[in-house]
Amino acid sequence: MKKKQKTETEAFSKLSKEEQLRRENLKNNRKKKSMTIVSRLMLFFFLPLFVGLMGLISSFFQNKYGTNPKPMNFDRDFIFPFLVTLVLVFVVSVQTMNFSTYQAAPLVSWPKVVKKRKVIRKTIVVDDHGNAIEDEDEILKNLKENGDENNAKPLKLKKSE
Repeated sequence: MKKKQKTETEAFSKLSKEEQLRRENLKNNRKKKSMTIVSRLMLFFFLPLFVGLMGLISSFFQNKYGTNPKPMNFDRDFIFPFLVTLVLVFVVSVQTMNFSTYQAAPLVSWPKVVKKRKVIRKTIVVDDHGNAIEDEDEILKNLKENGDENNAKPLKLKKSE
């Protein structure tokens, strides 16, 4: 029984040592992901070239078989789609740090908006029942309804000098 336990612990220790070596190799080999030369050529040259050629070919077929033929223009049919695709690939490349991350970073970091709270200070007159009374006319009307005729005059505040 003890021999069986020893062989199990030895096997486990070997596995744990291998696992530690594998983890150390991963830590040492962690370099920034980058694109190969072939992938850069394909993305930055062949993709825009392909889109430009598609524009040129579609212009050729429109000129030859279309009902409203337009003369072929190299700038409009090839250069413009080529440059638009090249700019698009470049912007995506900058946002994803040369395609090393899956999440795009913004080109410009905007400042965070701080929401300001507006503080309103006002005096609210409350009657005996806890209801708010807005203006002086309502106060007079409520006093007359309650039968307190003596206090039904508006109060005048004296200015202190």
